[in-house]
Amino acid sequence: MSDEEDGRHARGAARRILVLDAAVRVVAGRGSSALTHRAAASEAKVSIASVSYHFPSIGELRRETLQYAGSNIGLELADLVRSVASSIDDTPEVCAAFATRLVSERRIETAAVFELIVAAGHDPDLRPIVAFFNGQLAEVLTPYLGARVRALAVSAALQGLLLTNLATSVADEPHEIGDSVADLIRRYRSALPHNVGQDSPGHLPVS
Repeated sequence: MSDEEDGRHARGAARRILVLDAAVRVVAGRGSSALTHRAAASEAKVSIASVSYHFPSIGELRRETLQYAGSNIGLELADLVRSVASSIDDTPEVCAAFATRLVSERRIETAAVFELIVAAGHDPDLRPIVAFFNGQLAEVLTPYLGARVRALAVSAALQGLLLTNLATSVADEPHEIGDSVADLIRRYRSALPHNVGQDSPGHLPVS
């Protein structure tokens, strides 16, 4: 590949990221239904033709926006997995810190992801991406709670706490969501059999 081709490729990649950043802001600020090629172009201050070149259909733009917004959250999840792996007993506190970052430092991406999760209710193409993120969080919780089915239930409850926070507070006022998250996880485990997480006849297998 020539230097000129390298330059065009780099510029194209940068333009694509510029559009995706703009699309995330549109969804976070105005809802998933507001995301159009025109809206993304206006927010990114580029031509509609440029947006259409990188994302020919609105469906592709929506899917790529969800994946892009989720990628930053995915980095946080990766840190979460590593932290929990080093000490399973610290799971409530590690998840609490994760939730706090999502509603403060990662608030725009988190809001966009939730908007698109709702959109997945009528857009089947978005559902596999949503399922992936749900599964990732459940994987973090499973060792502490003892079974994936329990982890999925707590994952759903944690998402409800995050959504409520996004709807009722601002980025610099997380409203002690971390305490709520840690308390929820601890309470759910305390309600389980004493030998949860161990191989025993009463322990549900991890799926």
